[in-house]
Amino acid sequence: MIRVLIVVDLPLLGSGLRSILDREPDLTATAEIAPERLNALIPAQIDADLALCALERGDSDGVRAVRRLLQLRANLRIVYFAAADVAVPAALLDAGVHGYLARGCDARTLVYALRRVAGGHDHIDASLPRSVLLGLSPFRRLSAREREVALLTVQDYSTRGIAELLGVDESTVRTVRSRAYRKLGLRSAVGLSRLADKHGFGQ
Repeated sequence: MIRVLIVVDLPLLGSGLRSILDREPDLTATAEIAPERLNALIPAQIDADLALCALERGDSDGVRAVRRLLQLRANLRIVYFAAADVAVPAALLDAGVHGYLARGCDARTLVYALRRVAGGHDHIDASLPRSVLLGLSPFRRLSAREREVALLTVQDYSTRGIAELLGVDESTVRTVRSRAYRKLGLRSAVGLSRLADKHGFGQ
């Protein structure tokens, strides 16, 4: 069973999304929450395999919601359904969204995207311009753990500090960080910081 947390700012829209999930034998909505309530949550309250964000309020609210969800659980898979016209979907994708559906998609496409993202794949709406897809942040190449270590490195945490925070050995942190550097074509934390500044990673 794929457990879905619905993040929505219009209750009526949330009800519609929940009814779509209820018709599918392998999908279930675990909770429905407004984006402004995310800051009050703790990680243990995220009882879901993925989050479905459907917001009417625009890009900046969507980006904030996505970043907060990933702060709560770094490996959470996120599908963003553009309930309103989104000016810069690349900002949402760079923030860590794994699935993006443009306004007007049908229920069948939504369900397909949820299943695909839950299975570890990305699903990006084919209607997005090629320029958007080519401009995506290189940090999307990283796994959830690699993104987590890279983010903490950018925030000036030491290897020991990262290990303590994540509950792993220092050698594990070094291995994960080296893997992230290799994927990004980098050699040092200085290069990582410069790349992060360029793409707004961690801001």
